Amino acid sequence: MDSSSTHQSKLHPHQKPLMMKHFLHAASTASVRFLLAAWVGAAVLFVITSVAEQTSEHFDSLIRDQLATIRFPLYYQFGFACLFGALIACIVSIVTALTTVRRKWVIVGLLTAISGGLMVADFQWIYHPLMALISPAGQARTPEFQSLHNWSRYANQTHIAIALFAAIVSCLTTNGQHKKKTMSPNEQSVQTS
Repeated sequence: MDSSSTHQSKLHPHQKPLMMKHFLHAASTASVRFLLAAWVGAAVLFVITSVAEQTSEHFDSLIRDQLATIRFPLYYQFGFACLFGALIACIVSIVTALTTVRRKWVIVGLLTAISGGLMVADFQWIYHPLMALISPAGQARTPEFQSLHNWSRYANQTHIAIALFAAIVSCLTTNGQHKKKTMSPNEQSVQTS
């Protein structure tokens, strides 16, 4: 018998569920942090490159519109995947968290849901009408286009800022993490961020 199987056989029956809960919490919190950071970083990079393309002298109006119709669907797909994944991971974090840190994960989950909700609203009521105004590519920019473009910019700035705030909150420690001295060894093993 190897040492790992000997160690596992020495575990009390109540320790195995605690170990699984600890693993799920650690994996879900890492996933939330990764997905939120990935989305904010990708969105910022997207904005930087989009502004560079749209202001470049090397592209005419036709090419700019074509680039927008290629890139924006990918922007929304990646954003939805990251925010939806982060929300699911938040739910797991909430369910597996100790009471002392659960409130933090509820806040992160609410911020993530708000960010995702704003993105869905932007996609449905701003992005689709905006894309209709530049299809086929190369059309003149109407006042309606400018208005929708401004609304899209505000919606994206807001939902990305909320996602960034959620990412920051997900990395903060809570008061409950400093109370490990008064917790039992089993509770300490489950306690993570």
